[in-house]
Amino acid sequence: MEYRENPMFGRRVFFLNPPLSVENSVIPVLKDKEYEVYIIREYNTAKPILRNHDNAICFIFVDDVLSMDAWYNFIKSFENDPSLQSIFLGVLSIKAKPKEQERFMMNLKLPGGFVILEKQMNNNAETIEGILNINGARGVRKCIRLELDDSNDVNGYFTNGTMLYSFRLVNISELGFAAMVPAKMGAIFQPGKVIPNVSITMKRFSFVCSIVVYKASMVKGSVLVVAMLHPETSAVVKKKIHDFLYDTLELRHRIVLENIARDMTDYNVRVRAEGEEEEIAEAEEIEESEISPAVEGEETAETSEKVENAAADSSS
Repeated sequence: MEYRENPMFGRRVFFLNPPLSVENSVIPVLKDKEYEVYIIREYNTAKPILRNHDNAICFIFVDDVLSMDAWYNFIKSFENDPSLQSIFLGVLSIKAKPKEQERFMMNLKLPGGFVILEKQMNNNAETIEGILNINGARGVRKCIRLELDDSNDVNGYFTNGTMLYSFRLVNISELGFAAMVPAKMGAIFQPGKVIPNVSITMKRFSFVCSIVVYKASMVKGSVLVVAMLHPETSAVVKKKIHDFLYDTLELRHRIVLENIARDMTDYNVRVRAEGEEEEIAEAEEIEESEISPAVEGEETAETSEKVENAAADSSS
């Protein structure tokens, strides 16, 4: 079983229903620091998405869309769903009252805490990053690695003597990449060797760099090469890799959103301590104690008149 508190490969970070202040000022800071961050805008797509991401952490903004009671029930329901029990949840709010905050913290499992957002966005970014670090969101690797599977979107080229060689990358990060190369090229990729002027194409992105071979091993008749970018690789090249990674991850996320089955559960129920359930009304029922004095007076006069008439009938 993966380490629950600090997974080896970190945690994907989701923001459900984030306000614009978080979307524009907090999330970009986290991405710049190599957190794998996604936005979920609709609560009924959250559970289906999170079921595909074990050990993820999700911050939920609870000030709108659903009532505070409905958000409470939504979060509480994670505890009873085995497919969601590895998800770490946190709550974000601007206007939650102390009693509401206490209710969430005392009765729900919130490893991500209950964060009251400040007007100063820099403070919010620091607070949320601190929570992510406590929960091992970056893991051991400390940077995002994009798995390319069988995609041909990312390829490398280099020359050796008069020959031009090409190879296909299987993953890439700002630190380096892994690639499959034909067995006949294996002798070129010796551990510790520096290979200059390697050209990498990533769809519309491309760059030239030097690489240092970290290791090479035979895999199913080909050579799996793990290479690190040379320490002198420019910030411009690293920025191109960074942008490509996030563009690709965001595209994959959008494709999942377009095709996912939505959660049709109605969370607008209030669960009482004794286990009873009642629908949360749009307007709360008027309690007897809230009847206006004028109405109460009219009812009293009407009742007295009926009593007097009944007494008169009885005496006659």
